[in-house]
Amino acid sequence: MWPPILNLAWVVPARAPSASSSSGTRFAWTVFSTWMNDRDPEFATKAVAVIELLLSPPTDGPLFCVDEKPGIGVRQPTAPDQPPVPRRPPARARPARREFEYKRNGTVDLLAGFRVNDGQVCGMVRLKHRSREFCELLALLDEQTPVGQPIHLILDPVSSHWSAEVVSWLDAHPQRTFVFHFLPVHASWLSFIEVWFSLLSRKCLRRADFADATIATEQIEGFMTTYNMHMAHPFEWKKGVRFYK
Repeated sequence: MWPPILNLAWVVPARAPSASSSSGTRFAWTVFSTWMNDRDPEFATKAVAVIELLLSPPTDGPLFCVDEKPGIGVRQPTAPDQPPVPRRPPARARPARREFEYKRNGTVDLLAGFRVNDGQVCGMVRLKHRSREFCELLALLDEQTPVGQPIHLILDPVSSHWSAEVVSWLDAHPQRTFVFHFLPVHASWLSFIEVWFSLLSRKCLRRADFADATIATEQIEGFMTTYNMHMAHPFEWKKGVRFYK
């Protein structure tokens, strides 16, 4: 007698059992996807509160979407890039090419805030992203905000954002009011900073050549400066509007 099959995925056919099966049947047999169980009964209420902030930012002070992008690879190809070659008949054009192998030089973390009001981004690159570095980001936001205005933050409810060290830092800076608007658990997708991180990855990190952490810091901070000067604009939230309605 054959032993029991421990995992049905081992024996699922590559296609539906019959060539005449419908596309829906083939999809059910061959496709595997993931989902996440909603464990927070107040998820919708919390999400709607964040969406309302994004659609109607506070008028008494700036609203920042804040988060960290950890583990940015500091790596360098083992051979120089090859530039693109234009088409010269009979030869075809060739795009720029990069060596597949690369040398790892560690990682860096980016802590940043996206100002919802005008799309400006401020941030800093560090080797870690603990509460200490988060407090440095708060200090940076404080420096760039006019005196007397409260600073509203949309951020994940992770421990580094509400630790005793953060509370002590806030107590030591009573001249500035920080208002924390925490996202629901597993809802980073509601934050505009995640959209901006995607832009950073496509425009800066995808073709990056970082020999060390110093060069990585210079290029990432240089991209933020260039973005603020030439590309910054308020984001229009659309995905959450459907959820909100």
